[in-house]
Amino acid sequence: MTAESGRLAGRVAVVSGAASGNGRAIALRLAREGAAVVCGDLREEPDPNGADSREATHELIAASGGAAAFARWDVSDGEQTSAAFALAFERFGRLDIVVANAGIALEDDGEGIGAETEETFRKHLDVNLVGTWQTCREAARRLLAQDEGGRIVTMSSIAGLVGLGGCPTGYSSTKGAIVQMTRELASQLAPHGITANVVAPAFIRTAINPDTWSDEEAAARTAAIHPMGRLGETEDVAAAVAFLASDDASWITGVTLPVDGGYTCV
Repeated sequence: MTAESGRLAGRVAVVSGAASGNGRAIALRLAREGAAVVCGDLREEPDPNGADSREATHELIAASGGAAAFARWDVSDGEQTSAAFALAFERFGRLDIVVANAGIALEDDGEGIGAETEETFRKHLDVNLVGTWQTCREAARRLLAQDEGGRIVTMSSIAGLVGLGGCPTGYSSTKGAIVQMTRELASQLAPHGITANVVAPAFIRTAINPDTWSDEEAAARTAAIHPMGRLGETEDVAAAVAFLASDDASWITGVTLPVDGGYTCV
């Protein structure tokens, strides 16, 4: 990993869903900026359909001279959520940055809401919404007790901002709810020097959406619906999160930042 600015030197970050995709890129970027990172996920190994390396995220950070630890973490489980934050204090002694990135996008057979099942809808609720809420609640408790400010970044999607057509309503509904949850969180925590902001990516090359980029024709079609004419990369999302986690964004809170190549402006 190449060194970045070091603007997060001395900070400690907790990132959920850090094994693959956006979460992996975020954890690696925060580490390059100087942060120690607790990398939380259901498993250590990255999804082979999306990562360019088989090494676990925390191992990559350590191999590059950074500080990292792995927490086995199902964000829908309150005890595992608490344990992931406890690990940050056990290993690194404090907490500064929390990135609630973990989420799922499940498809039902067929098209539209008529084909969706209650089971799939509730699974989206448990992981995307309840999981983000539990992560933010634990982050707020820890940061308030520490009383030194902090940064919380949640992960929505353009599906939480506009209608896409054909997107599972469980996914779009939970991603939209995350935006409003984060606004409320920002208003509650601002007097304590804690910011809370949302990143909303468009179509990013990750293992969660291989149909949009798995072959040249599919990638070209998806790229064409973005005014900037290309698919997003996980590094685009990571750069936005690193900014919001830094002192450069110290007077920005309650904001939803689309990382979308212009998709939502048209």
